[in-house]
Amino acid sequence: MIQFANTVTSYEFILTLTELVTVNEPVYDFVFTHVLTKEQVSFSLTEADDTSEHPTRYNAFTIDTTQFDQVGEWHYVVTEQQTGNILEQGKMIITRDFNYNMYAGTTSYTAYNG
Repeated sequence: MIQFANTVTSYEFILTLTELVTVNEPVYDFVFTHVLTKEQVSFSLTEADDTSEHPTRYNAFTIDTTQFDQVGEWHYVVTEQQTGNILEQGKMIITRDFNYNMYAGTTSYTAYNG
C-alpha cells in the first residue's frame, strides 16, 4: 500500500511491472480511482520514465501528486497500453497533513482548604 500526505507534491512510486510486460518498449497506463467519490486520475508513462537502477527487478516512477484533489483511499490499476494486460493493482492512501500550534502558557491552580 502506498501512503503519503496531501502536502507532498511528488512521490516515488515503486512497482514491479517488468516481470509481466509482454511487449518491447511498453507504455504504462495508470488509473487511480477514489473509493468514495469515484473521481479518476489517469496518465501514461513510458519505459524511459522509469528511474529504477534495476528495472528487471522493480520499476520506479516519480508521479505528480498535485493531480489528486481528494484525501482518502484510492485504488490504482497499471496496464500495458499496447495489450490492456493488468500489470499491477493496489491501494493508495492520501492523508491530511495537520498543522497545530502548541501553547506554552503557564498554568496556575487555586487550592481551597476549608
